[in-house]
Formats: sequence, C-alpha cells, structure tokens
Amino acid sequence: MNFIKLFKQLTYRHNSYDIFRDFVMLSGFSIQNSILKCEQIEAEYMAIIGKYNREEANIFAKLLAELALGLASEMGDFLGEVFMSMELGSARLGQFFTPYHLSKLMAQVTIGDKVSMLSDKPFFTVSEPTCGAGGMIIAVADSLLESNFNPTESMWVEARDLDGVAAMTCYVQLSLLAIPARVVTGNTLTLEENRVFYTPQHYLGNWSYKLNKYWSKEDVKDCDKEIIITEDIPTLENSLIENEDVSIEAFVPAEVEQGENFSLF
Repeated sequence: MNFIKLFKQLTYRHNSYDIFRDFVMLSGFSIQNSILKCEQIEAEYMAIIGKYNREEANIFAKLLAELALGLASEMGDFLGEVFMSMELGSARLGQFFTPYHLSKLMAQVTIGDKVSMLSDKPFFTVSEPTCGAGGMIIAVADSLLESNFNPTESMWVEARDLDGVAAMTCYVQLSLLAIPARVVTGNTLTLEENRVFYTPQHYLGNWSYKLNKYWSKEDVKDCDKEIIITEDIPTLENSLIENEDVSIEAFVPAEVEQGENFSLF
C-alpha cells in the first residue's frame, strides 16, 4: 500500500503513533477550515505542522491524497485498517478497530428493513456512540449504496468517541466520503462535548434545515425526539464563515418530510 510506504518515510525521525495522530488532526483541521475559516483551528494546525520540516510536511499532503484515492476506489475503513496493520492500537486504552468485513455484516443486520422506509421517507438519522474510526458508519453507507440509495442524501449521522484521535479519524473519513455528520469528541454517557466538527456535506446539503424541519414536525413522537441530540447545530449564519461569495439561499432545498433514527451500539 502506497499510503504505508509514504507513512514510513516519516518514521525515521518521529514516533509512528505521533505521525498518525498528527496526520488525522492536520487533515481534519484542513477540511474543517475549508468551511469555517477559524483562526483557532488554523493556530492548532500551525502548531502541529511546525514540528516537521518542509519535505515531511509535503508527505502529509501526499498521505491525504492517497487516503482520498483509496476511499474513492473502494469504500471501507481505510484508516482503521492502517491503524491496526501498523499495530498502533493500545490494549490499555482499548483502541482496537473492528475489521471492516465484520462492520459490514453488523451494518447489514442493523439496518435490515430500515432501508425499505426510504421508499416513502427522504432520510434517516444514525447515532453511533462509540464511533472509533467510523467503520460501522461507513459500512451502513456502503450497504445503502448496494441498495441503490445515496448515503449523502439518505442518512445523517451523529458520531461520538471519547478519544480525540479516533473521533478525528472518523471525521476525516466521513468528510472524504461526503457523509453528512456531526462528529463529537466527548463522553457518550455524560454527554460532555470537548469538540464538535461537522462534515462539509452537512453544510453543503443544508442538513441543519432538514433536521430542524424534522424536529419541528408535530407528529414526531416524544420518544423519537430523545433518540439523538440535534440541538445547537450551526447554521451558515453562525458557523464563522467569512466568505462573502457564499450564498445562504443556495443551501436551502425544497421542503423535506419526516426522517427516522436508529442507533448503532
């Protein structure tokens, strides 16, 4: 795999886990700031990349390109498999990612007849409380594609993980796969949130509008409203976007009907 060959070029001067962590953080910051233009995120990016020389910094750019090409050629948990193949997991922290073929099997069982509801509903929402690198979410998207549904339009995801590296790994992969999602670094049990990133497709698909339409429906049951947290979803007006060329109206689609939610656990 060309990704691993490039990765190993950085290991002469740096620890492998530190390289992986820095790669996903740099990639995540780059993707997020393509939308938000946030100075704090930019400062975090510069603090990390400052540890590497120019040649090494160029390798990170090539790694991101290899990741994008890999996900485009075959949907799967690319970074999760890299993480495990390079033995970067920690038994102490329980950092082991589920093999993708198992995630795919679990996803097919989990969504089951949920796919059939898309015949009269435009989308469903997915809650993944321990997302890791995002393998289960990617597997659900993969299963939707096999059923001739576009996951970019048919599902919205809330993903959480206590580990910041895992959450950012998930964010990067979902972003490159154009999956609309809210990715949280935080504790699922206490609902503490340390960092929240939205994938570009969340903004491009105007999912704040779609979800607000869903939750404002009078016929949505109270128990359904408790399944997934969708409060405080940023709109284009308050998301720190400073580019005057962006038109808010361009993000407003036709009215959508009620969606449904299920949980991956």
